[in-house]
Amino acid sequence: MFDQQYMRDPYGTYASLHEKGPVHRIMTPEGFPAWLVTGFEETRDALADRRLVRSIEHAGEDYRTLPLPAEFSTKTVATEDGAEHMRLRKFMNKSFAIKRVRALRKRVVELTDGYIDAMGESGETDLMTAIALPLPITITGDIMGVPDEDRANFQYWTDSMLGINTEVVREAGATMLGFLKRLIDDKRTNPGDDIFSDWIAWTDDDGKHLDDHELIGLGFMVLLGGYDTTVGMIGGGMLALLNDRPKLERLRANPEQIPDAVEELLRLYGTAHTGVRRFATEDMTIGGVEIKKGDVVLCSMGAADRDPLRFENPDEVDLDRPNLTHIAFGQGPHYCPGSELGRMEIAIAIETLLRRLPNLELAAPADSVQWREAYLIRAPKAIPIRY
Repeated sequence: MFDQQYMRDPYGTYASLHEKGPVHRIMTPEGFPAWLVTGFEETRDALADRRLVRSIEHAGEDYRTLPLPAEFSTKTVATEDGAEHMRLRKFMNKSFAIKRVRALRKRVVELTDGYIDAMGESGETDLMTAIALPLPITITGDIMGVPDEDRANFQYWTDSMLGINTEVVREAGATMLGFLKRLIDDKRTNPGDDIFSDWIAWTDDDGKHLDDHELIGLGFMVLLGGYDTTVGMIGGGMLALLNDRPKLERLRANPEQIPDAVEELLRLYGTAHTGVRRFATEDMTIGGVEIKKGDVVLCSMGAADRDPLRFENPDEVDLDRPNLTHIAFGQGPHYCPGSELGRMEIAIAIETLLRRLPNLELAAPADSVQWREAYLIRAPKAIPIRY
């Protein structure tokens, strides 16, 4: 399934899978079998099903994992379940509380305007390197308190560790682990107004501080999921609008509609396509398919959000789509804690681009845009624009 054609355009694959049913047996790029859930209702329910867990302790014999450091693959908010997950999740939720996210709005606006100022009055550039990449990287670096000189590594780490090359994953994981250890040491000595300093200072309900393993795990999740998904959503969303002039001009004339438009774009171009692996803790049934204890289940939010049984004309941008409910940020206990920050960054990026650049257009056909060859998080490599 995960061939070059899928990497270039997974949506044709999803359409074929929807015709066959909501659950499918596949072989992952890592070399282990899994169940891929693609139906909207089935995916939504599976994401919230407590019988499907993240802990590798429940994996069957066929499961293989990439060589990530233990600090990235155990005792993290993404790999724990139940009470331990909720304990770690409270730290994450507090870090991304609505009040704290809203306080970042001015910074996001200033950055976006600054990136457009740097582009000049007219010309050609790559939308990804001009805005879609630097905006989330800078905001993530700001909230984590990462020195400017270290932020250049963000893209290398995420691109490497979201791939399937064992040696590349091992090398990137080692360098990222070393960076996070140095950052923790620095924050203990020189705390600042950032979430890493907060995590070090805060305690859980029992008055206990997070240990280094847990701090590294939280940092890993923010770095890996905190900026790269937003990069892809800004890029994919803008590409869709630039390829549909009437809808782009409608939003330019009615910027108050942009937040709702972002929800439709998230449905269509949400970047977390297959989701993190889950393990069945008992024999169960999903979409009429029998799942055995220990089996790996992958919930495809990208496919579910284009399920024709849920959405009429699922592959079209419909700015007036009724009762829009998507699962681009997940569902259940592992719902993305940074969803509101992501929404804000995407909306501000789109609004500012449309307001500041009246002649903005694609400088190459939309179907010529190259996409990153990764099956977990999807994003354009480059989007040539003229303005």
